[in-house]
Parts: sequence; C-alpha cells; structure tokens
Amino acid sequence: MPVQAAQWTEFLSCPICYNEFDENVHKPISLGCSHTVCKTCLNKLHRKACPFDQTAINTDIDVLPVNFALLQLVGAQVPDHQSVKLSNLGENKHYEVAKKCVEDLALYLKPLSGGKGVASLNQSALSRPMQRKLVTLVNCQLVEEEGRVRAIRAARSLGERTVTELILQHQNPQQLSANLWAAVRARGCQFLGPGKIDPCLIGYQGWVPVSRSR
Repeated sequence: MPVQAAQWTEFLSCPICYNEFDENVHKPISLGCSHTVCKTCLNKLHRKACPFDQTAINTDIDVLPVNFALLQLVGAQVPDHQSVKLSNLGENKHYEVAKKCVEDLALYLKPLSGGKGVASLNQSALSRPMQRKLVTLVNCQLVEEEGRVRAIRAARSLGERTVTELILQHQNPQQLSANLWAAVRARGCQFLGPGKIDPCLIGYQGWVPVSRSR
C-alpha cells in the first residue's frame, strides 16, 4: 500500500524516516516520479518502486544521482562534480547544463530553510505558488526520461507563473480592473452591477475569471 506523502514544505527531509537530508547517511535521491527519498530508506525498500505512488524505479539506486540542489539548501558539503553515466556524450552535456540551472534556481529557496527539514515560508520574496512550483522542479530527476519530462513541465509552469506575477506587479490597478471586467463580459458572465458578480457563474483561475456552466 502506498505511503502518504509529506507536505511540500517538508522538502528538506526524507518523507519516510523524517531525517534532514545530509551528504553522508541521508543523501537525497530524486526518483523519476519526482518524489525524493534518502538513500538509506531507498535501500530498505522491499520492492523497487516509489513508496508513495508505486512507480517502478527503472534505474539502479546506486546509479541515481544525489540531489545537490537540495543538499546545498541544508548547508551540506556539496562536491564539485558527480559522475553520471548517460547513453552518450551529448546527453551528459545537456544533463550537466540542466542540473546547474536547477541548482541555481534552488538557491531562491534558501531563505525558506528552517529547522528539521521544514521550510519557513515567511522569509522569501517568492509568492507561495512560485515556491511550490520551484520545489516541484528541484525534486525532478533528470537521468530518466520520465523525470526529464516532468522537469520540462515544471519549468514551463514556473515560467508561466513568473510572467503572470510580473504582469500583475507592473499593471496599473485601474487598467487591471478594466481588463478584469472586460474578460468577465467577453465570457458571457452575468453582470449584476458595478460591484456584483453572480458567484454561481464565475470561477477564478489565476486572476482571470472563467465562466462555469450550471
């Protein structure tokens, strides 16, 4: 039976043994399904599958790379290089570039680092949705195809959210209000007056109102 996953804010500790990740005993290993477990717990699994969603682990556990992006957030000693064997030299080069990008982005979560593997959410300039999307990207594993696909989706989602928040931050409040009401009318939503919208007809997805059929 699958184990219940930990809260996303507890990304600095192993969700099985609850020990904070480190460079010795509890090395963080991200799986293709984007769950991250310490290597000690992975070696104790009875089945070679993720304990949370039962996704098969197709790569040998000893071959899966340590998640340096997470290690740097707990203040552990991170080696300069980690040997990873992929199918060809070109893939190795792309892997190293992508890995470095993820590690650099992970540093934006540094102010979140709290005690015992739990992140403190009050010290970051990032919004909560941005934090969550970045945590998802940091937990992606880039060696297997499934992990790379998940990383692409997470990176795209993070980019889209970044653009949305930049627009909102620089948008004139009056213009934003005008655009909002224009979107309401364009979608055929019932307009009941200057300050009223029928809640049965309107749903919100981000900041754009979306009409919903009854």
